[in-house]
Amino acid sequence: TCRAGVAVEVVSLGVSVPRMSIAHQLAVREQKGCTLIAGPSHTDPHKLGNEPPKPISDTKLDLVYSPDGSLIAAIGGDAVKVYNSTTGAVAASIPVVNCAIASFSSRSTYLLTWERMTDALQANGGNLRVWRAATGEFLSGFSQKNLSKEAWPYVRWSADEMVAALKITDGVHLYNGNDLGKGVIGKIAHERLSSFDMSPGAVPYKVATFAPEKGDKPASVKLFVYPNLKEAVSSKTMFRASDAEFLWSPTGSACLIKVTTDVDATGKSYYGESKLTYISADGKTDGNVPLSKEGPIHDVAWSPSGKEFVVVYGFMPAKATLFDVKCKPIFDYGTGSRNTILWAPHGRFLVLGGFGNISGNMEFWDNNRKKQLSAVKAPGSTSYAWSPCSRFFLTSTLFPRLRVDNGFKIWKYDGRQVHSQQYNEEMYQVTWRPAPDGAYPDRPSSPGAGQNVAASPDGAPEPVKGAYVPPHLRGKEGETRKTLSLHAFEEAKKIGGGSSLMPGGKPLPPGASAEDEKLSKGALKKKKAKEKAERERQEAEQMEETTRALEAAGVDSPAARPAAAAAAAKDDGPKTYGSAEEVNKRIKAVSKKLRQAEGLAAEKAEGKEMNVDQEGKIDGIGAMTSEIKELEAKL
Repeated sequence: TCRAGVAVEVVSLGVSVPRMSIAHQLAVREQKGCTLIAGPSHTDPHKLGNEPPKPISDTKLDLVYSPDGSLIAAIGGDAVKVYNSTTGAVAASIPVVNCAIASFSSRSTYLLTWERMTDALQANGGNLRVWRAATGEFLSGFSQKNLSKEAWPYVRWSADEMVAALKITDGVHLYNGNDLGKGVIGKIAHERLSSFDMSPGAVPYKVATFAPEKGDKPASVKLFVYPNLKEAVSSKTMFRASDAEFLWSPTGSACLIKVTTDVDATGKSYYGESKLTYISADGKTDGNVPLSKEGPIHDVAWSPSGKEFVVVYGFMPAKATLFDVKCKPIFDYGTGSRNTILWAPHGRFLVLGGFGNISGNMEFWDNNRKKQLSAVKAPGSTSYAWSPCSRFFLTSTLFPRLRVDNGFKIWKYDGRQVHSQQYNEEMYQVTWRPAPDGAYPDRPSSPGAGQNVAASPDGAPEPVKGAYVPPHLRGKEGETRKTLSLHAFEEAKKIGGGSSLMPGGKPLPPGASAEDEKLSKGALKKKKAKEKAERERQEAEQMEETTRALEAAGVDSPAARPAAAAAAAKDDGPKTYGSAEEVNKRIKAVSKKLRQAEGLAAEKAEGKEMNVDQEGKIDGIGAMTSEIKELEAKL
């Protein structure tokens, strides 16, 4: 180990290739206060790490990690205190009295806070305030009298923090993300607007908006692309829609909108009606996602790759289906008692869970292999999340949902319970520390993963239950009877086989093309190459248009960071190699750059500020790691 949190892995080629190995950390908030404790050890997952606990605060309100995991904010009392998550030292003390909620910006640069409005706050900029996270410097303020946790955060930054968006009455205002005090740089008008969301991913910046139905006026969903905000690139109207949840693809290429209403017009459900709408980012494709079972939509989640998503839907036992980015169903997980989807950060593993009013069922899946690894139970779980390395899954029982048995459990990716910790006092929160992209390698499941995993919470195999037999028939011939069930459960199966038409002659899903089914492999390959070239041309034009608009508004060009990342990931090295020696030379050259980038990432995790070039090098870690893997495959 060359520095705290950075390990060097020696690969079979004899070349030392660095891999980030940030120690796992858990933030625990309980009756005695808040503490940062070590997570599972990399060498022995049954034990927590050797790092001593770091008490950081006596607040009982909330703890919030920054997206990169370098900082953690403790909310409550006379100030919001921001701590370095590695050392536990105070990085900044922000004078916000009785702060109710806070969140970090997308790149961890800024902290947004809300507190109750007072005359003094009204006279000094407002109660919704933006601070520099690392120093506590006040930057800008807005007035926001009411707090809605469903609408939080009120200010939403783009992935590169160049642009920030704020909801106003009947619209959205866009600001310079690095200096909100400079004023509005763009305006979106949408009458009766109730919610909005900004897309993740790279330029162009996209904003989706929703207005509920009112009287005889239908609800509407619109998609806008900066800087052309006067006209939506896509607009869709619908009835029976009072609320909407935006679910952007991680790449920003498409958006799923889960639309709900409180009343089911058919009278089949107490919980209202729901439907799922798909809109592509270019606005060329939209429509309802085809679901093959009646009932509510319980959960929707994109894979971290952005190439597929899962929907859990229908009356219990609920069905779960995997769709590709064109909304074509490709795998059916069968039916079960589930209402929650949780993807591991690398997208390889998946948990389909049944929490809340279901008894803590958890199905662990290897999504790459489309194989269920195990099915276990964690009764009473009120909070659950994957570790940033995708190897562990955390469940916890928290106050006030449950007043007894407060504590947490840690499971491996295949459903094996490896750690359990109980708290005799009230426990309010337990959270994984996030990690920067590329901090952990994407590792496949081990041979035999999931075998002989106990299904009961105490670790003992559940007894096999047969049909009830009356006492007077027990022990007699023919006593075995067919087991009765209230529901017919379906097995998992692959979907597809030549046609993208849905059963029953339903229309093609959004984005799917009937012509693609008829093309030969060669023609389809040429068509995809042509579409890719056209897409890259449009992206270049959009980048140029966005850059010009931002520069005119006094905002730095968004092309700086991607260019720096590309420069960090690639150089003038050869594209073809005549011998193994040339491949090894290239591996050494890229490994050197990777070591430098990971060193910068470690310094950033310790709280050091990075410039644009350094941020670009950190962003290039993933690309350099992939290049090394490709080079290793050539040997």
